[in-house]
Amino acid sequence: MLLTIFGVVLGLYVLLSLIILPMQYRFLVNLKEMGAKNRVMGKTQGNMHDSMRAAELVLHENMQGNPIFFLANLLASGIYRIKH
Repeated sequence: MLLTIFGVVLGLYVLLSLIILPMQYRFLVNLKEMGAKNRVMGKTQGNMHDSMRAAELVLHENMQGNPIFFLANLLASGIYRIKH
């Protein structure tokens, strides 16, 4: 019984991660492009975060730091490294 519940929860987590994966990938691509633009302008990553609006900072923290998105972040990073 417990193993079945664990399997269902794990399956739902993987399904959620696959649904969120395209959004995480686009977020990662945009973040890398923004970082490249800021490097050209001579800004560091700290300066980039300082110049972000509050809503962007909250979005960034939620997309990168939320443990629910861990598998989606991991998969998006792997896909990004393979493609680029």
